[in-house]
Amino acid sequence: MRVYLPLLLEELVDVASTGRLPDRHGHAVTAALRAADPTADEEDLEFEAMCQALDAARSLGDGRRVIASADIPEVSGTGDDARLDAATSVALSDVVSFHVEEDAGDEGSGYDDLLWYDVTELAELTGTAT
Repeated sequence: MRVYLPLLLEELVDVASTGRLPDRHGHAVTAALRAADPTADEEDLEFEAMCQALDAARSLGDGRRVIASADIPEVSGTGDDARLDAATSVALSDVVSFHVEEDAGDEGSGYDDLLWYDVTELAELTGTAT
């Protein structure tokens, strides 16, 4: 299952050093999300889940928001949106990519301005590349 986890850019230094993302409620294409828009294709539903994760990242504080996309075993989400029921524990080895907002934005914005980084570019994102 592809899950989208909200982060702030400054948290990526800890992710790089520990090899784990902070335990957070992720977002994914849940049954509820599918039911809310039954005509949407999978790509549109994934984008909606990512947007909800980006909005959730604003509650973490100020700064540029990041979405970590990871592949994990199936988990449940029973709310009325893409949010998963429980905090998700994700190893860096399960992360596929990072999506970083170009400029710090507010909830409800920034969806179309995300910069895509492969997981192998984490050192570049954290400024620890040599």
